[in-house]
Amino acid sequence: MVRINLLPKEEKVRARVEIPRPVIKMPTGIGNYLGIVLIILIVIILSVIHIRQKRAIAQLKINIEETRRELRKLDEVVKLVKELDRKRRDLDARIEIIRDLNRGRFEKAKFLYTLSSLLPDYCWIQNLDVKGKTVSIKGITFSNQVIAAFMRKLQGERMFQNVELKSIVGKEVEKHSVMEFDLSTSIVSVPSSHMEKTMPKVRSSKSRKGITK
Repeated sequence: MVRINLLPKEEKVRARVEIPRPVIKMPTGIGNYLGIVLIILIVIILSVIHIRQKRAIAQLKINIEETRRELRKLDEVVKLVKELDRKRRDLDARIEIIRDLNRGRFEKAKFLYTLSSLLPDYCWIQNLDVKGKTVSIKGITFSNQVIAAFMRKLQGERMFQNVELKSIVGKEVEKHSVMEFDLSTSIVSVPSSHMEKTMPKVRSSKSRKGITK
């Protein structure tokens, strides 16, 4: 059978260039529904993960701020400890100075007590000069024997060494003939335990009167 197209030429061209309209078709079948459900589940899971991450980040920010506050407190504690340590060092230095002074006082006391215990009767010290470890002693007595006894006692004491008589001069004091002597010696450090044993007790009063200058 022969078909004859009676449409005009323009209508023929329009009919050929018309584009068919898209048609949306709903998926059919169980597989398609499972895909949609899977996509929804993935979206839900990602949303939950995102929410949890936001909460974790917020908690981390809170923890960081608390840590910073603790660090500031620790900085104050460290400053306080450093200040206390500085004050302790200053106090230790002052205590050491006081100890040195006390040791010096004790040494002087030992020296004076020892010298007093060695001084014979009827012997008087007029001048005592200490320069470093050297001691110069000037005094008066009635005889050379007293001076010799004094020197022997000095030589027998551990604190004194190199006892040397420099001069003896006879003179008269208040109508009394006396011997004025000048001697020198060196001081040697002695352990405190030895000095406590040898430190003189309260001596009985003996006659040392009658000679004054």
